[in-house]
Order: sequence, then structure tokens, then C-alpha cells
Amino acid sequence: MRQLVGIVLVLFSAFIISACSPSMPESYQPLPKPVTLSPFSLYDQNAQTITQDSLKGHWSLVFFGYTYCPDVCPTTLAEINRAAKHITKDDLQVVLVSVDPARDSAKQLKGYIEYFNPKFQAWSGEVAVLEDLARQMHIFFQKTGEDEAYLMDHSSQVVLVNPKGEYQGYFTAPLNPDDMAAYINSL
Repeated sequence: MRQLVGIVLVLFSAFIISACSPSMPESYQPLPKPVTLSPFSLYDQNAQTITQDSLKGHWSLVFFGYTYCPDVCPTTLAEINRAAKHITKDDLQVVLVSVDPARDSAKQLKGYIEYFNPKFQAWSGEVAVLEDLARQMHIFFQKTGEDEAYLMDHSSQVVLVNPKGEYQGYFTAPLNPDDMAAYINSL
């Protein structure tokens, strides 16, 4: 009888703990262990220098795209903006990393990102630096097409960076802003 009571208490405790734990959205893929990012230097929409230290001290949602993107980027940024409206953390940072520095000057980035949310940031820089940062965050991108009509193929996941500046996981499409917000609020 004591064993049965003990088993029931263990199962009940496990149920209570799991019920109180934050629900991880289906679209979120945590890494087994957060990854420390190598040093980098980019520019932001205000033409200020940005380094890996810019990711420290807050939770960050990082999305790789570009301002001339016809579909994925505006849709994703709109979804992130919907999530951000429900995130109660004051320390959340949302960053678009442009993979198209040839067209995405600081001025171009500023006008584009402020359309979605004036609190969001946009970064870009030298292609080699962007390629290295993207590789560390498991992001793919490449130029397709010629002349000025080219497009940039790129991954669509939204990377979650923890307050230590480490790559912790990522959200995959289709994004659910409500689930994303609830999960980030629970961190």
C-alpha cells in the first residue's frame, strides 16, 4: 500500500511540475546546449557599429532577410511584431539582419524596419561577416538572378538569443505570434 501511495505521489508531482512548466510551442526548436557566437562587427539602421555584445543583456529575436524581399520578410516581421505586442519583457530586442548589404544601406534599413516597429533594429555589413554569423545560427542565404532584379534566397527561421548573447534555439514557420509571446514571457 505504501508503494502505491508513493507511486501516486510521484506521478502527481510530475503532473503538477509539467503543468506549471512553460509550454514550448511546436514551432520552437531548442538547441541541446546554447552556442556562443563568434565576434562580429556590423552596422545598424542608424549607421552605428554593432558587435556581438549588442546581443547581451536581453532576449533577442533575430531574423535574416532583406528590405527588397517580396514575401517572407514582410510577413515574418509582421508576425514578430504581433508577438512583440504581447511580450511583457522590457528587455526584448528584435533584429532584422539584412543579407543584402549592396542595397540595404543604413538609411534603407531605417525606413524599412521602422515601418514594422520603431523599436526593432536592422543590421547589415560585409558579406563575409554576414555569412559567418548566418552559419553560426544555421541560416542559409544566397543571391539568385542578375543585374538589379536579383533576389536573395534565405532561411525563414527566427533565432532566439539568450541574455548571455548565446544562440539558444529558433522558431520555424508558420509562426504563431501568441505561442511565441507566451513562451518568451515564460523565460
